[in-house]
Amino acid sequence: MINVLIADDQNFVRKTLESYLAPELDLNIIGFAENGKVAIDRVANLNPDVVLMDIEMPIMDGLAATKTIAEKFKDTKVLMLSIHDREQDIALALKLGAKGYWLKNTSAQELADAIRHVHKGYFQLALELVEKHFAKTTIPNSVSKQDLELNYKLNMVDTVLAQIEQKIGSLEELTPNSLNETIENIVKQEMAVKKERDANLQFRFDRLKHKFDRLEQKMNLTIKIQLICSLVMISTVLLLSYLVFIN
Repeated sequence: MINVLIADDQNFVRKTLESYLAPELDLNIIGFAENGKVAIDRVANLNPDVVLMDIEMPIMDGLAATKTIAEKFKDTKVLMLSIHDREQDIALALKLGAKGYWLKNTSAQELADAIRHVHKGYFQLALELVEKHFAKTTIPNSVSKQDLELNYKLNMVDTVLAQIEQKIGSLEELTPNSLNETIENIVKQEMAVKKERDANLQFRFDRLKHKFDRLEQKMNLTIKIQLICSLVMISTVLLLSYLVFIN
């Protein structure tokens, strides 16, 4: 069992990371810290195997806390977890004793694997950071190129294994029953969509017919009024003509 402490000033991030790691049976979250000072106290009291450490925190930031933990608690390894991929942050974190640097946009599986590798003593750097900073001279001497190469290869292996597991999982799900259910669900969805389209079309047709009927009624009424007006005018003209003739 790997005991993990999460240090981040954002409660939302702490809860998100907790949900990421909760399904992993070999990872045990033993505590949280909202700043670097609390993280040091938690390490002293809880003795975690790995600390997920944010950089930007109030009171004491993650870099200062990492330096103290690396100096005083040799059995606890720090894995930086930040939104920043700045070269200077990476170099300083590793110089101060962090055993890896990961980004917060990582997937749950990648983060869990990174924790396992750090716990085993392997240096960890996110794959995108390896590609971006591998050739930079600012990476401290304490991290050898062999470590970077091993980190890169481990990440590549993990990526390939995850893809293979995903494909195997998909193949395992393709039993005759599940395939039939999938086809049946697709047919039902298509029928439901068609039914909805037909109902929509019928509704529009009914509205159009209703408008046409109202228009026809209005036209009939208009014609009737015009006819009555014409008859009244003719009658009036005839009456006036008769009166003139009599006079």
